[in-house]
Amino acid sequence: MSKLACLMAVLTALPAPALAQIVFQEAPVVPPAAKTEQGKSDMNKIVCRSQETIGSRLERQQVCMTKQQWLSAEQEAKNTVREMQIIGDTQSSH
Repeated sequence: MSKLACLMAVLTALPAPALAQIVFQEAPVVPPAAKTEQGKSDMNKIVCRSQETIGSRLERQQVCMTKQQWLSAEQEAKNTVREMQIIGDTQSSH
């Protein structure tokens, strides 16, 4: 077997099990403690973001929320992903 064929066989066989177990673990997002008036008003500042519309490759939608609401939405999304990963791990281990 040629060196190239051996190398290709090794490269295709090794990464598959490693990639199957990728789990993203991030520290929870904790908003900074708002002790001053500026800190409190900063979390109430409205921030608008452009998001892709589901089902369309071109259409985008502008979503406006306070910084606190954005942080809460991001944390909720991370928790949902984490729960799905846990459910997937328990179902695949049976």
